[in-house]
Amino acid sequence: MIHVFFVPGMFGSTIEYIIRSYSKELTPVAGEILDDGSLHSFTKAAHFRHIEHIDDFFKTGSVVDVTTPIYPFKEQKLPEILKHFNQTDTFSDSCLLMYADSTNSAELNMLFQYHKISIGVKLGLDIFCHGNEHNITAWDPAYRHWSDMKTWQIREWISLFYTPWIQSWTESVQQVDPQFLTVKNTDFLSNPVDTADRIFAHCKLTQKPGLGEFLRQWQQAQQYIVNEFKLLDQIVDCAIANQPLEWQPINIIAEAIVQQRLRAKGYEIRCDGLDKFPTDAIMFNTLLEKVQK
Repeated sequence: MIHVFFVPGMFGSTIEYIIRSYSKELTPVAGEILDDGSLHSFTKAAHFRHIEHIDDFFKTGSVVDVTTPIYPFKEQKLPEILKHFNQTDTFSDSCLLMYADSTNSAELNMLFQYHKISIGVKLGLDIFCHGNEHNITAWDPAYRHWSDMKTWQIREWISLFYTPWIQSWTESVQQVDPQFLTVKNTDFLSNPVDTADRIFAHCKLTQKPGLGEFLRQWQQAQQYIVNEFKLLDQIVDCAIANQPLEWQPINIIAEAIVQQRLRAKGYEIRCDGLDKFPTDAIMFNTLLEKVQK
């Protein structure tokens, strides 16, 4: 059995699909690359999202080729999940960890989460916001749920909480045993063929013909998110420098990343009431305020 531990958005469905459908040893599945670039066109065989899912799976003696536990769970972080998982004595099998090696890589994954899960799977912003409601009363004491907030408040709130929130994605590589193959999300995205070769070798699987061509098609289907991500640095740089740049409206997660990156460079946005985010760097510059240290 192969276990793929991944953060939602970090290509867990794609990994399961290729090792099942393009190996001679495993049972293939019917799936296709969707318009959003995801492989959410098939049902993952054993997709653990809670401790109870792990317990139920192993109690029933289910037999599958691949499991895809996410991390962190709502109540447990990766070390607790691994400890619980290890009680089943399954770690003699092949284990993979998908992780982000930097804040930048984690921010990129946030965009993948937005497009493929918030929009594609229609889970909305709950994937980001649920569980973080403890501080929303800083915007209004009457708020009880993130959906009570105005658009500009949600954007600012996400920009403030996501940096510590994504640490579990970057710290995970230090929390697994040496038998794990650790794979950066950016490596799989930028060089999927070579990364797949590493995965197949680690899992002792024999590739069927056609995997390289499939992965090149898959990579092209991700380009719209990569392009959006590259745009964010341009927005930040041009807004600070008061240089011309115009862009089409971006989503609220991309906006929150821009706001946090500006903050990291010493700038706050005068964002009170700014429900409609700027699409022009010259105009955006007028909303920036240099923070005095």
